[in-house]
Amino acid sequence: MNTFALEIFDDEGKKCTFYTVRWDDSELSETDKFIEKYENDENFEQYLDELLSLILDKIANIGASSHLKFRFENSAEALPPNERRTVSLLNIKYPNSPLRLYCLRWSENLVILFGGGEKTSAKAQDGNTSSAFRNANEFAKRIFEAMREGEIYVSTDGRTFYNSYDEDEQIIL
Repeated sequence: MNTFALEIFDDEGKKCTFYTVRWDDSELSETDKFIEKYENDENFEQYLDELLSLILDKIANIGASSHLKFRFENSAEALPPNERRTVSLLNIKYPNSPLRLYCLRWSENLVILFGGGEKTSAKAQDGNTSSAFRNANEFAKRIFEAMREGEIYVSTDGRTFYNSYDEDEQIIL
């Protein structure tokens, strides 16, 4: 079984810390790979900018509460949200974005970002998002299992994951 690290992606928001995952044999996290793939593509640049603004400017500062209606994707979830009320509340310019970034909303203060892709079919498990969808669900299951087994825990302020064995060590699952 491949191992992956759970790493901080962004912790500068007032309310929410974002983690990401990186395969042990990779230099880039799954979220960074997603960003690199679309950041210089003129067909997706505006959608990526909007998605990153949603994450780093909006959710980071208001929290990832359940009323934001992340897209349910089995064990994982996805952004951007798809409910009109949520889109309106967050002032999302591109509610029909072709991009999906998979994640796990652990709590209002903690979200783990995975990879993503261009949604090219009705079902997330089909089309260009199929690999990212499968990986996201596997990551989510392994994180839930590690929490149940006591391998990782969340800090008292609810914004940091720790390794149960040594708080200073990297979290490898």
